[in-house]
Amino acid sequence: MKKLFLIPMALFMMAFQSVQADGYIASYSIKVSDVPAFAESFNNLMSSDFGTNFPGTVTLGHFAFNGYDDATHAVVISYDSEADMAKGTQMFYTPTFGAFLNDVQDISEPVEQSLNRKLISGGNNNQADNSVYTTYYMSVKSPKKYAAAWKKLIDAQVANENISGSYGLRAHTHGNNNYYSHYAYTGSTNIEAAIEEQKNLMNSNSFATFSKSVKREVKKTTMMVVMAVYNYPTS
Repeated sequence: MKKLFLIPMALFMMAFQSVQADGYIASYSIKVSDVPAFAESFNNLMSSDFGTNFPGTVTLGHFAFNGYDDATHAVVISYDSEADMAKGTQMFYTPTFGAFLNDVQDISEPVEQSLNRKLISGGNNNQADNSVYTTYYMSVKSPKKYAAAWKKLIDAQVANENISGSYGLRAHTHGNNNYYSHYAYTGSTNIEAAIEEQKNLMNSNSFATFSKSVKREVKKTTMMVVMAVYNYPTS
């Protein structure tokens, strides 16, 4: 557990239109054996000066479906800039965070850590409409072509009112590069909405066109239910 966030770094989505995005997403997946105890310790951390001064939006989520690895939960951090990402990562080396790691080391263990660059962001940023995230991890051969095709796909889904929350496309920059190169996600109001929106996506003409126009290998699809969010943007 003491390696949970201690990953060397070489170094959400505020509009209803697709925009070229700045910033990074740091993701830390975890296998948790005592969920109430972990959630309490994490809430205590994020409610302290450490959390209120943290330079990013922090989400603690539970994987309803996670494919083939052992992670049960994830901490996902949205940073608006490289400077915020560097500052936030440096805070993981403070005594306060060390005390948190000590509290949870017997009930949790790290599974994966990754850093991803924001490429495109958009959609409805209302927190209540982003209670469930569906994420598609994939290997992409032609990133620019893929991003252009994905934007056309997502714009068509928005026009058809098939995304209740936010959405985004991210490029993997740090972590296991043999696993995936990009991921895309959509936010939904609840699990039922997430399933319905995914079904509508897969059956749409825009998805059929998208699938024919790009080469990609989907590695895994996950569904994460939000448990708690800290420092969520209010405007």
